[in-house]
Amino acid sequence: MALSFYGLLVNLTFLFGLFNPIPNRNIIILKPSGDSLMTGLIQKAVDDCESRGGGAVRFAKGEYHSGTILLKSNVRLHLKRNAIIKGSDKYSDYRNDAFFYGKDLNNVEITGRGSIDGVDCYNPRGEEGFRGPHCIRLINCEGIKLEGFTIKNAANWAINCRNCSGGNVTNVTIRGGHDGLHTRFCKNFIVKKCDFRTGDDAFAGNDNQDFFISDCLINTSCNGFRLGCLNLKVQRCKLWGPGEYMHKIQKRNNMLSAFVHFSPPDEKPTLKSGNWIIKDVTVENVDHFYMYNYKKGLWQTGKPVTSVSFENIDAKDILNAFYISGDTGRLFNMNLIKCKFSFRDDSEYIGKSFEGARLESDYFFHAENFNRISLSNVDFTKKNSSVILDCLSGNSIAMKSVRFNTGSQMTPYFLENTKETELSHMRLNGSKIN
Repeated sequence: MALSFYGLLVNLTFLFGLFNPIPNRNIIILKPSGDSLMTGLIQKAVDDCESRGGGAVRFAKGEYHSGTILLKSNVRLHLKRNAIIKGSDKYSDYRNDAFFYGKDLNNVEITGRGSIDGVDCYNPRGEEGFRGPHCIRLINCEGIKLEGFTIKNAANWAINCRNCSGGNVTNVTIRGGHDGLHTRFCKNFIVKKCDFRTGDDAFAGNDNQDFFISDCLINTSCNGFRLGCLNLKVQRCKLWGPGEYMHKIQKRNNMLSAFVHFSPPDEKPTLKSGNWIIKDVTVENVDHFYMYNYKKGLWQTGKPVTSVSFENIDAKDILNAFYISGDTGRLFNMNLIKCKFSFRDDSEYIGKSFEGARLESDYFFHAENFNRISLSNVDFTKKNSSVILDCLSGNSIAMKSVRFNTGSQMTPYFLENTKETELSHMRLNGSKIN
C-alpha cells in the first residue's frame, strides 16, 4: 500500500503562511535583581508589552527567580545567552500548574540562547505524589514559536500543549525532568534540530495531526515517541539508550521503546493514528523498536493504527524489533524498506509484558490482526534464535529480499492464518531459502 504525505506538506505550507513573527517595535529589557522573586516585575513587563500592541521582553545575562508567568498574544520572551529564568521551589508560587502559562493566545514566542530551570519543584499533592508545575503549558493557542533555549529540571512535562495549532519548535534543548514535548489534540507542528534527553517520554500525546519532526537527538529512560498522530513524518533522527536521566518513578534508565502507539481511552480519542513515515533514523540500545498493542496495551486501546512506513532504518542492540497486535477489523498496514534490526548481544529477552500489559509472543518480530505487511530489503539478526518472525491472522504479507541471520538452520519465520503470502529472494545465514 502506497503512503502519501502530500496532505501534510500542504498543511505545513499553510502553517508557514499562518505564522506571523512578532515585530520588535516595542522592546522591554529586564535585568536580574538578586535572589528575590521577580514574578510581579516580569509579569508587568509582559502585560505592558501586550498593551502597546505586542513586542519583546528581553532578559539580559543573569539569574531571574520567578513563579508563574502568564504569556500574552504577540509577546516574545527572549532569553539572552547566559540568562537563566529559575523557578521557585515552592509550589504555592505557581498558578495553572505551570511555570509559563498561556491560554487562548495567538503568536506566542519564547526564543534565545538562555535557559529555563524548573528546579524539580516538589508538590506533595501533584501527579504521582511529587510532580510540580509543567514548565511551558499552552492551551488553545495558535502560532507558537519556541526556539534556541534550554529547559532543565522540569518539575513535570517540559512543554505541554493541548488543542494548539501552528507550533514551531527549533533548536530547543531539554535536560532531565519528565516528558519532553507532550501534545494532545494538536495540529500542524514542526520540530527540528532539537536535543531532548528526558527521564520520561521524549515525544508524547494523542489525537495529533500533521506533525513533521527532523534532525533531532532523542535519549530517554522511557519512550522516544509515545504518540498518536494522523500524518507524521520523522526523518534524520537519532534515538539511543540507556537514558542519561533516570525515570524517577521506576528508578531505572533503560529506554523502553523507540516508537509506541498512544491512544488512551480516558482521553476520548477521535483520530485513528496513521500515515506515519519514519525515514533515515538510527536507533541504538533500546528495548523495543516499535510497539503496538491494541488488544491489551495500557494506553493504546482508544483508536487503532492504520498505516506506518519505515525506510532506511538502522536499529541495533535492541531486544525486540516489532510487537504488533492490531484491531480485529485488521486496519493495520506496514511497509519496511531498506531496514536493519539486530539483537543486543549477550542479552536475554523474555517478552512477558510491556508497561504492565501481557505480551503473547517473545519473537523478535511478532504481528497479528493486520491487513498487509510488506518487507523489502530487510535484515534481521538474532544469533541465539531459531524463529525470528511470526505473523498470525493477517490478510496479506509480502517478504522480498529479507535476510535472516540466526544461530540455527531452521526456517526462521512462522506464518499462520494469513490469506495471501508472497515470498521471494529470502536468505538464511547467507544461503537462499526460496
